[in-house]
Amino acid sequence: MILKYIGRSFKRGCVQLVRRPMYFLLMVIMPILCSWFLLDLIKGGSVQLVPVGIVDLDNSDMSRRVSRNLNGFQQVNICHRFNNFAEARDAVQRGEVLGFFFIPDNLEESALGGRQPVVSFYVNYAYYAPGSMQYKGFKTVSMLVNGGIAQVALRTVGLSNEKIAASLVPYQSHVHMIGNPFINYNYYLNSTFVPCFLSLFILLVTAFSLGLELKSGLSRQWLKTSGNSMFLALVGKLVPQTVLFSAVCWFVQWMMFRCYEFPLNCNPWNMLIAMFLLVVANQSFAVLMYCFVPNFRYGTMLCTLLGMVSFSFSGFSLPHESMYSWVAALGYVMPIKYYFLIMVDQALNGIDLYYSRVYYAALIGFTILPMLLSWRLKKECLNPVYVP
Repeated sequence: MILKYIGRSFKRGCVQLVRRPMYFLLMVIMPILCSWFLLDLIKGGSVQLVPVGIVDLDNSDMSRRVSRNLNGFQQVNICHRFNNFAEARDAVQRGEVLGFFFIPDNLEESALGGRQPVVSFYVNYAYYAPGSMQYKGFKTVSMLVNGGIAQVALRTVGLSNEKIAASLVPYQSHVHMIGNPFINYNYYLNSTFVPCFLSLFILLVTAFSLGLELKSGLSRQWLKTSGNSMFLALVGKLVPQTVLFSAVCWFVQWMMFRCYEFPLNCNPWNMLIAMFLLVVANQSFAVLMYCFVPNFRYGTMLCTLLGMVSFSFSGFSLPHESMYSWVAALGYVMPIKYYFLIMVDQALNGIDLYYSRVYYAALIGFTILPMLLSWRLKKECLNPVYVP
């Protein structure tokens, strides 16, 4: 009888997926398109050729050299030259450029005369990644201007090139980027953003499919199909989604690690298993939310809210160490946090699987939690009361 109920419930779950094209859109088309868009957006490693402008009021040999140096940076592209500050500001407000470099008049004369002219740059940080690239380029050029002025001043007093170099750069530094030696922004950003987007889709689809049973008044029929067993009803409904989501997520992982050559310093099965556990854990998390709030609107809204804030609370956009302790603790409520830690340990650092066992166990633990409160969801399914 158990196999009969599982088969009936599984068949009902498959029929619901086929009858509603929106499931295919949210489970296959949108996750793959969003992942491809994010991965291909900065496939070169970083944002390049950000459109910027320059205001050169000096028009001297030094200011033209500054302009050439700035345009030589791969991150920025001087596409506009403005006559004054007002024109440049209006261009930024209209969105023609994302920032501009301001060179005051009498730059060369004031610099060589020791009067410390001020070189300014303005960056639009409404777009974080292009803004960071602009700031990096502008800051480097301004430092080069200071070095060039100091070099000219030291040469006029008779110092040799070796002594000038020792004065301007007294020591050399070597930077070793652990886990991302290529300084590739695609590896840094999309290793976190892509799985988090996938988790959000899983949460939304699971919440929608559960809430639809309550909203449409078919929850009693759903339970009857599985012999009034909440566990069998959930298995029959979610297993078809688990299979489809796992296939899509594994395909996205193939895109990341094979097509875009993301670092994979472990056995590929370690990440495949972690992704499968992430799918099941997110489905279980959505079921748990419905056990607390068995309502279509509130349950879906709660899953959406927690899925969105997981981008920040899980340490993707802000380091874990920089958060308040109570905010950092919220990150451990979401399954994506543990996948993120597995990815760092396994794919990036390639440490032994033994040291990531706790994170795998945590993802498995999410599948157990809904069983403890499934009686609450069953009670609501037997006596559905739709609240618009």
